[in-house]
Amino acid sequence: MDPPYPPRPRPPLRSATSGSISRISTVSDITDFDNFRDETGAIIPPRPSLVSLQSDDNLRQQFGKRPYGSADDVGHTYGGASTGWASFMGHGGSAYEPVSSPTLIVPPQNSGPSFAQRQQQRRHEAIPEEEDGIDLGLMQSAAPLGGEETPTPGARVSTVPTFDVSSVLGPVTKADEEFMKALQEQEAQGKLTGGLGKGIKAEATVTETDLLASSPVAERPLSRTFSVSRHSKRISRHDTVKRLAQYEANKRGEVIEVVMTEDTAAHSKFDLSLVGGHDPNAEDEPGQFIMRQTTFPTTANKTEVFYPQPNWRPFSMRWPYLAWLIILSVGMAVSVELLYQSSTQDALVRFRTPNDISTAQYFAVKFLPMAIAVTYGVMWQITNFDVMRLEPFYQLSKEGGALADESINVEYLTQFVWLRPFRAIHCKHYAVAVSSTASLLANTLVPALGAASLIISPDRDTRLDNPNIEKSILIHHVWSRLLTTLLVIIAVFGSVLFYQLQARRSGLLADVKGIAGVAAMATVSHILMDFKDMDVATHQDIHSRLKDHRYVLRNSSLAPDDTNPPSIQEREKYTTNHLSGNPHPMMLRPVGAYPLISGIFAFIALIPIFLFTPATALTDRAPWLITVLAVCIKLSWGALETDVRQMEPYFILSQRHATPKTLTLDYTAMPFGWVAIRGLINRHWLVFFVGFGTVLTEILTVLVTSLATVEGRVFIASTNPNAAPSPSSDLNAGQETIPSFWISFTLALLILLYMGVLSIITHLKRRRVFLPRQPNTIASVLAYIHQSKMLYDFVGTAKFGNRKMEQWLEGVGKQYGLGWFRGRDGQSHCGVDEEELLSEWRVGYDYSRATRPWEEEDRNWL
Repeated sequence: MDPPYPPRPRPPLRSATSGSISRISTVSDITDFDNFRDETGAIIPPRPSLVSLQSDDNLRQQFGKRPYGSADDVGHTYGGASTGWASFMGHGGSAYEPVSSPTLIVPPQNSGPSFAQRQQQRRHEAIPEEEDGIDLGLMQSAAPLGGEETPTPGARVSTVPTFDVSSVLGPVTKADEEFMKALQEQEAQGKLTGGLGKGIKAEATVTETDLLASSPVAERPLSRTFSVSRHSKRISRHDTVKRLAQYEANKRGEVIEVVMTEDTAAHSKFDLSLVGGHDPNAEDEPGQFIMRQTTFPTTANKTEVFYPQPNWRPFSMRWPYLAWLIILSVGMAVSVELLYQSSTQDALVRFRTPNDISTAQYFAVKFLPMAIAVTYGVMWQITNFDVMRLEPFYQLSKEGGALADESINVEYLTQFVWLRPFRAIHCKHYAVAVSSTASLLANTLVPALGAASLIISPDRDTRLDNPNIEKSILIHHVWSRLLTTLLVIIAVFGSVLFYQLQARRSGLLADVKGIAGVAAMATVSHILMDFKDMDVATHQDIHSRLKDHRYVLRNSSLAPDDTNPPSIQEREKYTTNHLSGNPHPMMLRPVGAYPLISGIFAFIALIPIFLFTPATALTDRAPWLITVLAVCIKLSWGALETDVRQMEPYFILSQRHATPKTLTLDYTAMPFGWVAIRGLINRHWLVFFVGFGTVLTEILTVLVTSLATVEGRVFIASTNPNAAPSPSSDLNAGQETIPSFWISFTLALLILLYMGVLSIITHLKRRRVFLPRQPNTIASVLAYIHQSKMLYDFVGTAKFGNRKMEQWLEGVGKQYGLGWFRGRDGQSHCGVDEEELLSEWRVGYDYSRATRPWEEEDRNWL
């Protein structure tokens, strides 16, 4: 039966004049979009990317999931204009241009969609009623974040996994070379490929109603970290929703997008034009304009993205350890005061000859106080190292991020120990200032004052004149009160540090160790493009490039924030760079190694002088002097150990063909004593011997302090059986016995001799410069890897812990080195990359200029 009406004619698909696709109406019953889709053929899939460096099946078997970005990852373009943080969040912008992903669109079996299918498709097309209104009922059919298009219901999308074609198809053909050349051109133009620079996208969408219906912030469960929150006044509804959204993101551990509803009518005047006409003298306000456009309720929806704020901390920065340091400081101060009060009533120990002192009393008086002081300083040093190491990441995780000179371009570990607090105050890193000051006081003044607080009565001359007189061990009234005051001050610093660390979140999901930790954080955003052509740049060049840049840490990923430029005061604050321009650490250069070696051997000569010459009267009057000298040796040795710790992974990489474990190796993150053990396990012998020397320096401080008040000539005379007895040679004048004196003296000399010989060996083995720049900042590490092909293996690993990262790299099964390599853009670069490299790095040797000078371009770092 014929239809009562003839079929409606279709509009032409193309204009007769221009040939372009023509669309009559957005609300027509039958649109030309359907016809265009029906008549187009199957889209030829693009060539699979050769940039994938590991088989998808391999990684799925190793970790039970598809490697992040291996199948349908798209690249992004870093534009020259200011991009802002919005583009990094995945909300679109001019900062990135997607590179076509290797996807295959398979057409449906029938010739075209049915009428019911077209009707179903049109249900998702809403007619916009107003510019800023959103129908929440259409949220299920809304376009996904990031501006990506979802496939139409009539098409079936099949994802082709990315794999290395050359691994199964034999030698690379001319077509493969052209394809690789195209990828290199994209990288050279600033387009990140292989899944790099994808940006962060929301993993879930939550409405304001759902948040308010969920448990309020008051019902938040107890936290093991005792987080300190500050409530000053009653907050608004908007702030309440933001707090709930942030709590929800922290609870889920994922990025969420919150749809918030705002009543625009509440913020606008009543539209009198509805009843009295339009006033030509009145200025139109946004609310009035909207009311004249429609009579629907003026409620606007806006979305905000909330990132999880992880709070991982090492044990030395958690509240139990910090509380223990505070309690220990107060306890030591109280103990010193009680001992002083007790010594005023009765001596701690009374004796006439050293044999009258029991072994327990001798150890408690001679070694225990200094052992406690040294251990106390080590405990503060462990906390201080972790605070300094992780401070840049906290600054990045703050709302609004931080300037480059306050985050990725700041470094404290290799800085001179006495200047750390001042540099931290200049950068407003108050946690570092507090911890470094407390650690400095605990490692220098506490041992010195502790050594001066214990005295023997009567004085030295009286004891030598009357060796058998009764002698007493007392607490000095001045030095003990200074020690008590110092311990109270350190306890106050500890309380301030406790509040600072517990009132903020660290921003880290796990510890960031080694090159792999920084590389995993840099694969999501376009931060790598900020380091273009800075392979061999100096710290001053990096400072000049990044001084006006701000960076953030979101969802365990580093990213630039161009939407928040620095103020004029901030620009003027960081005009110079505080880092050394020398590519080699100071303690591995003659300027630092020679004074250390000279100081150690000079101390070896001073100890016999203080013991066996009349100069012993000096140490008897100032017993803290020899302790201060030992502390100076200890601090200098600690600087040497820090430089060896930091440079060891890069030295291994410079030897070429290093194992994947080298990328996760980070000796600077290891506590005192554990460095030597790990160096022994890893067979890094220099690290082991230097770390063991650090332990010996603490023992040295205890030993030389016990020798400060000893009359050594008495023991020299006792070794000569033909010497005539004299009052000055009587052994009863002091508290040392013959075995205890010679054991302490011999151990002290052996430790100093070990340190002197090892410092010479360390200088000889590490005096060669093998890096163009010290890798002591996050920015320096990023400059070394910004064009590395190995970064493809780190896509999707931003939330990996150190152990999981090590397993991942072991599964990849590559070797790594430091030197000149062919980057992702096809040009030669210097840094860390997978083998095979082009050449090793040498001072004054530029591989690109020496071998391919026609490819060298002018590089302007400033």
